[in-house]
This record gives sequence, structure tokens and C-alpha cells, in this order.
Amino acid sequence: MNLDIDAAIDRDFCAAQRGDRAAFARLVAATQRMVTGIALAVTADVAQSEDVAQETFFAAWRRLALMRNPASFLPWLRQVARRRALDHVRTGRYREDTSDHWDELVAQLAESRPGPAEALSAREDAALLAQALDEIPADSREVLLLFYREGQDGRSVAALLGLTEAAVRKRLQRARASLNAEFLQRAGLAAERSAPGVAFTGAVVAGLSLQPSPAAAAGAGLLAKFGPKALLGAFGGLFASIGLVVGAVYFETRSHLRKLRDPDDRRAMRRNGYVYGALMATYMVVLWRASDAAWEREELLGAAVAFSLGIFALAWSRMRIIGRRRREGGP
Repeated sequence: MNLDIDAAIDRDFCAAQRGDRAAFARLVAATQRMVTGIALAVTADVAQSEDVAQETFFAAWRRLALMRNPASFLPWLRQVARRRALDHVRTGRYREDTSDHWDELVAQLAESRPGPAEALSAREDAALLAQALDEIPADSREVLLLFYREGQDGRSVAALLGLTEAAVRKRLQRARASLNAEFLQRAGLAAERSAPGVAFTGAVVAGLSLQPSPAAAAGAGLLAKFGPKALLGAFGGLFASIGLVVGAVYFETRSHLRKLRDPDDRRAMRRNGYVYGALMATYMVVLWRASDAAWEREELLGAAVAFSLGIFALAWSRMRIIGRRRREGGP
């Protein structure tokens, strides 16, 4: 299954980036049990988990053009599903105003509406799953749900969740220790029956008609931030900002070089200036990209910390060179 998932993403990722909805439908079909399982582990509500999955896949469609590596697709999808599920719980968005339309669309694509018996069974499964999820450790919920939804295939669970098979077995063991065997079996069957199928995939793809294409979505962030006149102006503003920052580093470095007499100090200061200027220019590009929502909050925070440490290290190196000159009696 690991190879199947990787092959599906490698095959369909680039085509979906170009707006191929059939390719994106295959990506949805390959990952929808994972996404709804992650959401269900947080919300403990089947209906909510499908809402979260719908939003997650729409976000993925808009984000595709900004991704460069197919290998980043699954980790990003997991991250967004978890964050959106938490947002649903925190804000109490149990069902959005469009839920009636969503349910109708799913029923139409399934070509039949559930009868009273099926509806009752679905409600019983939802209640059973909510109870089971409440009784097992939080870090085992995703694994348990996906284990039954993936036909009890531990390798598939490991591949989809980015875990080792040993970690999957350990979390399953903790989940099993929390439930008696009979209840676990019933919960497993409920998880399997509640998994999304072809109707869910079709409804997500049908909903793409209301979403911008990946290429259009990639440009929409720029237009939204800088205004309709301004794509060229946005680039101009970026280059102007880079020019100002790099120029400031250049003139400060020259000022220090005039006062340095030792050749080694001059070479060290010159290298420091080159790296400092390049780092600051890169930082400006990162901030610009982050402003059009190309980066998630965690990615932006990590980049900010990394660049801040790099800038601090360069500034410290520069001060050491200047301090050495002053200790040696320079001006």
C-alpha cells in the first residue's frame, strides 16, 4: 500500500497541479479515509469529519500550484486536516449553512437516499464511535480509525500517517487495552461502515466547480494583497525592498572595511557582508511569499526562527571583528 500511495501521488500530483480534476479525484480517493479519519479522531463526529475533509481537499486544490515536491503533499494534508478539525471544535462549527446542500449532493451522487433503517444504523455507528474515541488515548485514535478503514492493514496506516509500523502496532495496542474485545469489534465495524466512498469523492470533485483552479488560486493571493493593478507593482515593491536592505548592508560593510587594517579582518568582514546581504534578501522573499498565504503558520514560524538565528550569528561575528580592531588600538 505504501508503494501504491506513493505511486498514486507521483502520478497524479503534477496533472492535478495543471487543473486536471480527474487526477485530483484520484488523489482524493487515495487519501479521503485518512483525512476523514484524522478529522474524526479530533471531532468525534462523523458529519463534522466530512465537513473538515471537504474543506481540507478544497484547500489542497487551491494550494497545489504552490507545492513543489509531491512528497510534501501527504504531510501537508495531515497537518491541515488536524488544524481544521481543531478549529471546528474550538469555534463550534458543527455544521455550516451549506451542509444541507452538501448532504443532498452526496445523496444524489450515491443515486439513493438512505432509508429509515440505514439512517438509524448510521446514527448508532456515530454514537458508538464517539464513545470509543472518548475512551482511548488521543494519540491512538487516528491509528485505530484508519486501521479498520484500511482493511486492518498496518502497512497502509503507517504509510498514510507517516509512522513506522512499530509505532502503529504500539498505538493499536494502547487502544485495544482501553476497550474490551466485544466493544472494540463493534467500534471497528462502525469505523469501517462510516468510511467515505465513491459518493464522497464525487461530491468533492463536483464542489471544485466553485473553487478557483490551482494556477488561479496561486495568483489570487498576490491580487488580494496588492490590488488588481499591482502584480507588476508587487514585484517592483519586492525588488525595491530587497534593494534597500542589501544597500544598507553594503554601505555599513564598506564603512567598517575603511577602518580595518588587518587583511584577515578585512576578508572576514567582506565575507560577512556577502552572506549578510544574501540572507537578508532571502528573508525578504520569504516574508513576501508568506504574505500570499503560500506558507502555513508553522512553516512561517520555523523560517522566522531560522533566519533570526542566522542574522544574529552574522551580527555577532561582525561585532567580534570590530571589537578585535578596537582592542588592538584601531580607530
